[in-house]
Amino acid sequence: MSARPQRRKSNLSRLSPADPAPETTAPTPAAEPTGPAPTPATPEAPAVGEVRRKFRHKVSFYQDEDDTARVRAAILHTNHLEGPRSLSEFITRAVMAEVNRLEEKYNDGQPWPGVGARELPQGRPMGS
Repeated sequence: MSARPQRRKSNLSRLSPADPAPETTAPTPAAEPTGPAPTPATPEAPAVGEVRRKFRHKVSFYQDEDDTARVRAAILHTNHLEGPRSLSEFITRAVMAEVNRLEEKYNDGQPWPGVGARELPQGRPMGS
């Protein structure tokens, strides 16, 4: 009778999907570009003192179906020209452009202090 082979240990057994990936110390070599470099479609850099989270916070809102279809069409027909490749990126850029406009106009270009999710008025306005 032959003995069963010993089970091999996985290299992934010590990792958890909830833990962030360990940072590598050696940079990986970049491949040489074969054509013209694409223009990066990155959002604006964080303001001084602002820290961007690794995982973004999900926000949802209500919108008319026809308007949503127009947004998707705008992304589909212009993403190769303008850059946003997802609905989230498109909406984030549009919303932050409006936030920047309001801060410029009403707060001397300075960001307002953050407001928590439950601190905005909710539901229908009184008297409606």
